[in-house]
Amino acid sequence: MVRKSLQITSDLVHLPKQDGSTNEVGLDIHPIPSSNSLLVTVTPPKAPTKSMKHVPCDIVLVIDVSGSMNSDAPAPVANPSEQERNGLTVLDLTKHAARTILETLDENDRLGLVTFSTEAKVVQQLLPMTKKNKTATLTKINSLKVESMTNLWHGILEGIKLFEDDERDNSVASIMILTDGLPNHMCPPQGYIPKLRNYKLPGSINTFGFGYSIRSGLLKSIAEIGNGNYAFIPDAGMIGTVFIHAIANLQSTYATTATLKIKSPSRLEIAEAVGDYVGKQTSTSDGSYSDIHHTLNISIGNLQYGQSRDIFLTYKDATETSTIEAYLDYSPLDSPRNSMHISSKLLNEGSLHMEMEIYHEYRSHICNFLSSLAPLNNKNGEHEPMGVAQLPPKREELRALIDKFKRLNPRDELNISLGEDLYGTEPCGQISLAISTDAFYGRWGKHYLLSLHNAYAKQICNSFKDSGPLQFGKDSPLFISCRDRLDQAFDSLPPPKPSAVVKDEHGTVVKRRVNMSSYHNRSNPCFAGSCGVKLESGKTIPVADVRPGISVWTPAGSRKVVEVVATNVEGEDMCIIGNTLIVTNWHPIRFNSQWVFPAQIALKKTRYFGSIYSLLLGKDNCVDAHSLEVGGFLAVTLGHGMTDMESGDVRSHTFLGDYDKVLGSIRKLPQLRDGIRESMGMDRRIRTGLVCEFLGGLIEDDGLNTSDMGLFPVRQLLCMKA
Repeated sequence: MVRKSLQITSDLVHLPKQDGSTNEVGLDIHPIPSSNSLLVTVTPPKAPTKSMKHVPCDIVLVIDVSGSMNSDAPAPVANPSEQERNGLTVLDLTKHAARTILETLDENDRLGLVTFSTEAKVVQQLLPMTKKNKTATLTKINSLKVESMTNLWHGILEGIKLFEDDERDNSVASIMILTDGLPNHMCPPQGYIPKLRNYKLPGSINTFGFGYSIRSGLLKSIAEIGNGNYAFIPDAGMIGTVFIHAIANLQSTYATTATLKIKSPSRLEIAEAVGDYVGKQTSTSDGSYSDIHHTLNISIGNLQYGQSRDIFLTYKDATETSTIEAYLDYSPLDSPRNSMHISSKLLNEGSLHMEMEIYHEYRSHICNFLSSLAPLNNKNGEHEPMGVAQLPPKREELRALIDKFKRLNPRDELNISLGEDLYGTEPCGQISLAISTDAFYGRWGKHYLLSLHNAYAKQICNSFKDSGPLQFGKDSPLFISCRDRLDQAFDSLPPPKPSAVVKDEHGTVVKRRVNMSSYHNRSNPCFAGSCGVKLESGKTIPVADVRPGISVWTPAGSRKVVEVVATNVEGEDMCIIGNTLIVTNWHPIRFNSQWVFPAQIALKKTRYFGSIYSLLLGKDNCVDAHSLEVGGFLAVTLGHGMTDMESGDVRSHTFLGDYDKVLGSIRKLPQLRDGIRESMGMDRRIRTGLVCEFLGGLIEDDGLNTSDMGLFPVRQLLCMKA
């Protein structure tokens, strides 16, 4: 993920001009005869011809305020047992995300608000975001409160109605729906999708599903019929990044309602190869040609500056004279609707490099596979994720796909990103991981994979989580600048006032500072085991090889490692600093002569599942004796002595900075034969949620190295929470 500077700026973003004087779309046909396929590429301009912050947007936020939105949204951590309550609820964080959106809008944008519970309410009509209206809107956002049921249907209808008789040209219109549960009130009997077909939609519909109790197949289908995007938000740590990317994509739109028409001889049986989706068409006879010619209509939706849309098609029985025609229609925001036409013989030699052919073919295979896990119900138009009993053949199918891709061994950046998502070493390989066990698939995989399919099929960067989607939008200066501005706003705006009351064991109300950056991603502070740790001798060894008794270099001189704790985790955000350090977002490191969180400076991110390691050095009153060099950077270790959370030093922590408490807790853990202590995570006080000790492990000492404990191949980590 491209990170921001540490200050918000309202200055205009000056973007590079296009090569040449035109601001037109490119349309190309790339035949791939070797695989009976072709690629139709739509290429918008890289950037606007004039500098701007973002394109004008009309956004209606449709927010679930049912009772479940009052659930706790604790500060994100890798282990559920380590959660610290701070009084924030899911609705509190949703309101903060809404304030973030509001912060980046100006008088050229409009914002409307709708809430839904037992009934839907229009909180605010579509209003231009002047300073006066922004102040009033902020008050309305802050006043949102939870109610009872989940009447999603009426929420959608009210969102659509806000645009009636109030549409405008030269702006991007979108309805953005967030819900954390199952619709349970006033659902249309014939189904949402058949009912929505009767409505003229004013713009895209984007859906966001929070948590694990959502009807993700329905949310995906609603987004598809609305030519928008569906995103899965598994926990509080993903709210920030998902909303930020969704708005950044809107704000970097070049054109809307783009459609592609493909005309070809009927015997070719031209078909779109991205899996099934609501609104997908098959080629049909075109009366204007004759029965021997067919037409395939594809709705593309919005086009973003700097991001191509590459439509992968398959065909049968081409001959030397087989010709295909492509017609593109689109509506640029700054000019009338435009159209263009191109044709090509299918057996012409293609102009794509082999690596690009492989990339789009296997992007298509991934889309088809992900789509097959949640087929469409032909009656109600809703995706229905398959049950766990149907997974075994799908696991075999995925293994076969991976084996075939590996044999090709492409080494370019785009194909490497596909491999990382398919089978990469943790923290990558999320596609394989999502269906690897019934438990993973049933809890989060079935929701996540639908979201990933959307990102791959529509070539949308929907978060900083996955390598494949991170390739989309990376060449768009406007998208990047919009994302960075939203990023800054989310982290830097005053934190929300907690709605839930937190009390300590004596019944006293506890007030705790909230750092919103922790809700922008999910992490515990740790390093990848492949990173080099500097020893006393100056030599470096992998973190995974560190054991008690080894002497490491510190700024205060040589110090021995006293304890190493191994903990298994499921989900860890990692920052890549330079080319040598992989570290979690909130583990303090020394950078440019100051202690900072990696999340503030990282240029790229990834995700981790597996074992992590915590290190405790010999006791010393010198703080510098509790830091070591990893991957070329200084980082703190456990028990460093800084415990005052109000000090402003990013290293401080009341428990993990207290050497005696940490050592005493670690010594209660079972010890394996290689000297490593095995932990199941952190325990916390019931009322306050404050960390109080390590939890003992459940695995008996069988002589196995801790890297063998996980369900999947393990990249070992050194870990401590600061």
